[in-house]
This record gives sequence, C-alpha cells and structure tokens, in this order.
Amino acid sequence: MDLAVKTQMRLSNTFMRQSTFITTKRARAVLFFLYLSLSTGLIPSFIFAEGTDTASASVEDAITPSETSSRNGKKNTQYQETSLSEELVTEAIWFGLEGEVTIATRHKAPISKAPSIVTVITAEEIKNLGYRTFVEVLRTVPGFEIAKGGIFGTTLPNARGLDFAGQIRLMIDGHLVNNPFRGDAFTNFDNFPVENIKRIEIIRGPGSAVYGENAFSAVINIITFDAKDINGVRVSSGYGSFETYDENVVFGQSCGKVDISGIAHYRQTVGFDGIVESDFQTINDKILSPFGFPAVSEAPGPVQDWGQEYDLNLKAVYKDFYVEGFYMNKNCGPFIGIQSALNDESDIENNYVFVEAGYKKTLNENFGLKPRIYYDQFDINLLFEALPEGATITNTSGILQTHPDGLISNNGVTEKVVGTEIPFDYKVFDGNVITLGLEYRLINQTNVRNSSNFDPITLDTLEGMQDFSDTKPFIKEVTRRIESVYLQDTWDITDTINLALGIRYDHYSDFGGALSPRAGLTWAFIKNASLKLLYGEAFRAPSFQEMHTTNQPAIQGNPDLDPETIRTYEAGLSYQFNKYITSSINYFYNNVEDIIGLGVIDIERNTRRFENEKSAHVQGIEMETKVKIMKDNYVFMNYTFQNPEDNHGDDLPFVAQHKGNFGINVHYWKYINTNLSTFVSGRRSRDRTDERETRDDLPAYALLNLSIIGKEFFKTMEVQGTVFNLLDKDYSDPGSVSIPDDLPRPGRTYFVGLSYKF
Repeated sequence: MDLAVKTQMRLSNTFMRQSTFITTKRARAVLFFLYLSLSTGLIPSFIFAEGTDTASASVEDAITPSETSSRNGKKNTQYQETSLSEELVTEAIWFGLEGEVTIATRHKAPISKAPSIVTVITAEEIKNLGYRTFVEVLRTVPGFEIAKGGIFGTTLPNARGLDFAGQIRLMIDGHLVNNPFRGDAFTNFDNFPVENIKRIEIIRGPGSAVYGENAFSAVINIITFDAKDINGVRVSSGYGSFETYDENVVFGQSCGKVDISGIAHYRQTVGFDGIVESDFQTINDKILSPFGFPAVSEAPGPVQDWGQEYDLNLKAVYKDFYVEGFYMNKNCGPFIGIQSALNDESDIENNYVFVEAGYKKTLNENFGLKPRIYYDQFDINLLFEALPEGATITNTSGILQTHPDGLISNNGVTEKVVGTEIPFDYKVFDGNVITLGLEYRLINQTNVRNSSNFDPITLDTLEGMQDFSDTKPFIKEVTRRIESVYLQDTWDITDTINLALGIRYDHYSDFGGALSPRAGLTWAFIKNASLKLLYGEAFRAPSFQEMHTTNQPAIQGNPDLDPETIRTYEAGLSYQFNKYITSSINYFYNNVEDIIGLGVIDIERNTRRFENEKSAHVQGIEMETKVKIMKDNYVFMNYTFQNPEDNHGDDLPFVAQHKGNFGINVHYWKYINTNLSTFVSGRRSRDRTDERETRDDLPAYALLNLSIIGKEFFKTMEVQGTVFNLLDKDYSDPGSVSIPDDLPRPGRTYFVGLSYKF
C-alpha cells in the first residue's frame, strides 16, 4: 500500500479515536483541520512532542513510532497515541477552545458557560510572573488591589471597590478557611506558598447562592497539586531582600492505589524596615510636654514587619475517597500597632489546622454525590504593646497615669469548627443538571485568655501582668450553629444559550437567616463571542469580634448586628478575534446594605461600637485582553474603572477609581523565560475621619516587576530571579489619622530561588 494512503488511514483512525475525547462541534472542526494539515504535510513541526527530532520527523514518525527507529536506533515507545492526543488537545486550545472551571457551579463547566465572571490563573503563569505569595498574584486580577494594614500587619484586599477582607471567601481545594473570629482569611493565608498552587479560580462578584457566608465581593479557590501533577519530589530554596528565606518541599507519588501529595514550607524574614516619622504617641507626647512629661514615642522608627511561618499540607486519595489535612503556624509583627503607636514587643501568633474527609461517587450516569466532613481549629495569641514604655494616659476617671513598662496585653482565643456537607447532582436530561446540597456547621469560640499590666476597664496601672480571663475577658465565649440548604439548576437550553438558577438559605443561631438567590444567562450569539447577564445576592455574617467584643474601654461588640448584604447586576461580553487575541468587557453594579463599621457612642470617652452604619453602591467596568503569540509567549492587560460611593454621596475610602495591569512574557530561548509586568493604581480618597485633617488623597502609583527564569540547563534544575518595584517607586498605603505620612511600602527588592525535581 502506498505510504501516503497508509498514513492517511492511520490519521483517520486516530482522528476518530481522539474525537471521542472532545465532544463540541468546534473542537472536532479544529481536529479535522489538524487531520487535513497532517495528511497534506502542511502541519508545522513545532507541534510534535518535546524530545522528538522535529527537524527531520515525518508524519509517519509521529503517528507510528513503534514502526520506526528513534535517534538511538531503538523503538521509540514513549511517544504513543496519548502524546498525540495531548498535542491535538493543546492545539485545539490554541485555536480558541476554553478550559473548564468548577468554582461557579461546583461541577465542571466551560468558562464561557459559567454563570459568573471568572478568572483562572495557572501555575505556569504564576511561575512566569515570579511572585512569591498568593496575594501578590491577586494584584494581577481585574478589580483587585492589595494594601497593608497598620494594626495587625495583615493584607487588606480590595475587590470591586469594597476593601474588607471578610467580604472575600477563600477556599483551599474547596475548603473554607475564613476565620470566624475576624471573618477574613488573609491574616493566615496572605503568604500561602505559590509552589503548591496548581491553579487559582476566582469569581469576581457574589457567590453566596452556592457557598453561603463571606462569598460577598469575590470567591477564591486555591487548587493544590495532586500526586499525578508532581510525580516525584521538587525541592526549592530562595533568598531575598530583608533577609527573607523561603524553603519548600513539594511531593507527590502513587503508592499502589493510593495517591499521596503535599508540601512542607518554611518562610522567615526580618521584614521591611520602612520609617514612620510620627505616630499616635508622638501626638500624645506633644500634648503632655507642657506638663513636664518626657517624650517616649519610638517615632521616627521602623515598622515591625518581621514574620516566620511553617506550613504543612497532605492529601491522600484512594479510589473515590480522599483525606486532606493542613497545618499552619505563623508569627508576625504588627507593622505599626493596635493604637497606631510604634512598639517593639508585640507578637501576633496564629495556629490553624483543618482535616477533611470526603467521598466522590457517580452512582450511575445520572446521579452523583460528594459527602464530606471536616474539622477546623484556629488558635490566636495576641501579645500587644499598645503604647511604649513610659507612656502616660488618662484613665477613665480623668487621672493621668504613667505606665513604666508600657501598656501590654496578652490575649488569646480558640475557634473550633465541625461541619458536614452533602451535595447531590442529578442529570435530568442531557444539558440539565440539578444540584441539591445540605450543610451543617457548629462553631465554638472558647478558651478565651486575657492578661495585662493595666485594668482593661479603668486603664489603671497594675504591678506586673494580671489574669482577667475569668473576670474581664476581652471577648465572650459563644456558640454558633449554621444550617444551610441550596438548590441549583444549570440548563443548556440550546447549543448557544445556557441558563443557571440557584438559591440558598442559611440559618444562623445567633442572628437569624439569610436568603441568597442568583440567575445567570449566557448566550453565544455569534461565533467566538459570548454574552453573560447575571444577577446575584450575597451576605457577610457578622464576625465574633464584631458581635462579642467586651470589657474594652474603646470598642464594644454588638450582638444585635445584621449581616451585610449585596445585590449585584453584571453584564459580560467576551470575544475571540482570532486564534491569538481574546478580549472581554464586564459591567457591574453593586448595591450594598448594612455595612458594619465603628460608630461613636460616647464622644467624651471616644467609645465606639460596631454598628450597621451605612450603605453604598459601586458601579464599574472591567476590560481585559490576552494575546497569545505562540507557546509561552504572550501579552496580557486589564483595566478597571469603578465608582464607589456611600449613602452620603462620598467616595468610599482607600479605593482607586482606576487600576490596571500590563504584562509580557517572552520565552525566546529554550533555557530562558523573561516576564515584565506592571501594576498601576489611581488616586485613592481618604476616610471621613480625615475630614478635619489637611492630608491630600493618596496619589497614583505604578509598580514594575521583572522576572527571569533559567530552566532545563541541567536536568530539572531551575533558577529564578525577580526584581519587584524595579523603578524604586516611592508609595504608601493608607494610614490612620495618627500616622500622617501613611504606611511606607518597600522600594526596589529582589528574590532569587533555585529548584530541582527528583
């Protein structure tokens, strides 16, 4: 038989087998194009698998390696049909096919059909950027901005004009990790190691109809590597500015029928040493100096940005069963301090552990269930030097008292969470899936510890540290029970029109119920274009800190708080111009009610209480374009405009109306990859508490980062170097009125790392 005929027959058979893996008409059309190209000899050599001799490989070499010789004269058994399948699928994606996400509906769906505005960031993109932590990656997402907090030194993310971390739900492999004490997850997970991130899926907008509490302005799911993704051990070590050490061991292996994977991570840094010229104690010193009291402020002085962290993550999968565990121990400085006064004795410690076991089973082609049980424990220990040594303050009786050792408190609390969830998926007919879920959570706030060298109520000086855990605890011991039920229907009405309807009801034992509906319509109205029309409601449950803080002279909890609520309207349009360029534009409108803040209840004593004090509305536009030039060579850019205003018509504080990203990745040589990225933030307005001040709004700034990777020059070794803020831009994050020059941020910094896979 003629060689061309034999080749064409093999290609035809291969094409038919491969087409069973990709069911869409568009994918089959792409594969058919590839088949025609192969059969006519027009396919370019770069699609062949790595390791083949692309300079001289023929079609027959690629399709039937068992019948031809490899370079060393032996039969090439590595390049089988599976390799061809991978290459064909890769090329199909190259021609515009989209990946799938699970975050929008809890089961896999194409991004174009997902009833949410979704962003997906892959491990390869993260590595190319050169970023070292999870929050650095978030800065590249449309609508997101990252700032530093001055009290606890934590990360303060801003999503679509809303700047409270508790309004963002964060999950690790689908497991909620928000802390019930504060409501947020970024205190613990801002430095989550990127080495264990396979991909990040992000919903920009509400997600309570699927996930419940905290799924308010955004939902984020960090998906970690499985055993098959690693298949060995990868060791990495790095060093950077401020004596930063970062060590990781990522492992994954199949042991018989059991897949085991995980990471061991250690990070240590002395931290950024930016100088604060004036703080709260500086102001206090000026007031007291006419009365003969010496100045004791530590300003001008450096911020306390040091940190040390251990992380362990382990997953085991046996057939349809899985178990995952995570442990974290983190100590860090407060950056400024709880009273906006520099100090050198504070230590914020967080210990966190979770264990989850589950079962994923499809009983027949139409019915599946994924029950799971889990346990979480958060242990918080807060050693605060509220004011420095020698500070003089007025007690509640109006008498000036000097505290020789400063005002020191040592507080602690434990949060224990036990929960179970049972979701059911039922395929009514092709293209229609109904999901019903039941969830129960029991949260105990216990083991409250409180000691200080001053009376928590009167502020009188005491002789040494005294224990007030039983008599004057800083927060109440409470229990919260949450019962939830949710229902969702996703329906492919036609090949081009898809509808998603969902509703969830959560009942809280301490404040009542919350109902969260949503609706989403997607329409592929022309080839390569998709339109999304979305509506959703969400809520944020009041945190234990907001409801149950007690025995504090300045701040009081409020057990009568209502949850924050949001209604969001969205319209999104995406279009693929050709196989290289994809663009999207989204419009959103948020109507937010019952925002929780601190309201003044006693002006003379400056006593404040958590209240549902205001509402707000935010509307904005997000635009994004990606240009794929060829494999590993691409350009990305996005721009966000948002106009957030409160119920008084004032701009919401610390939110930039304009922000954007631009980046280019160039893999011009097999061994070298270069990435240049820029983040730009516009002017940020002040809080209303600054009305009596003369400070201008925070100015706009831009950060330029450069990353270079050297790889494959010695087996599996990689060397990476990143320079952050390459142009050494001087910028600040918002500080309280007691920090007139705001919070300093790092100038030019660097990090170099080395990794090797065994």
